[in-house]
Amino acid sequence: MRSANGSIASFDGPGAVNTYANYINSAGVIAGHYIDVNVVSHGYVRAADGAITRVDAPGAGTGSGQGTNAACLNAAGILTGYFEDANSVYHGFVRETDGVITAFRAPRGELGTFPRSINKGGTLAGDYRDASGVSHGFLRIP
Repeated sequence: MRSANGSIASFDGPGAVNTYANYINSAGVIAGHYIDVNVVSHGYVRAADGAITRVDAPGAGTGSGQGTNAACLNAAGILTGYFEDANSVYHGFVRETDGVITAFRAPRGELGTFPRSINKGGTLAGDYRDASGVSHGFLRIP
């Protein structure tokens, strides 16, 4: 479809009820998440050619409202985001270009760790919530 403001290409994750595009890098690769019919969230990476790779962090919950959310992708293709486990605790993750996923939690991040961005050097920025529900910023340096 072409409009006065440019072209719009629509896409959805496989089996998605709702699809969210959270970030696009300079190579045209998109990171986001989609919700399936069981209301479970799955992260994804959509290549510039349209191919979608599902990303489920190890330990992500599979119950309604749980799962993985891909938040940001750097120019090298390293992905970051967060997931909710079966105990409703949020963890951050980094997915390397070879598909290896490393989960982490910020110190004092008892209620959750939420990476929001990643730079070309792999440094993450985000926020975490402590046991009192107060949010704090964090940096994670590789």
